[in-house]
Amino acid sequence: MPSFACIGKDCKFEASAATEAELMTKIAEHAKTVHKMDPIPPDIMVKVKAAIKN
Repeated sequence: MPSFACIGKDCKFEASAATEAELMTKIAEHAKTVHKMDPIPPDIMVKVKAAIKN
């Protein structure tokens, strides 16, 4: 089950999901509502994908 802990400074958001696609939906919603990133910039997306644990 893929999981993710936010890479934002002092952000404690963590999520997991059955698939990476479902996890990315949760991450995108978090990025939009908390970090005001819509969409997530490409340079940050590289770091987000690297932070996903399988």
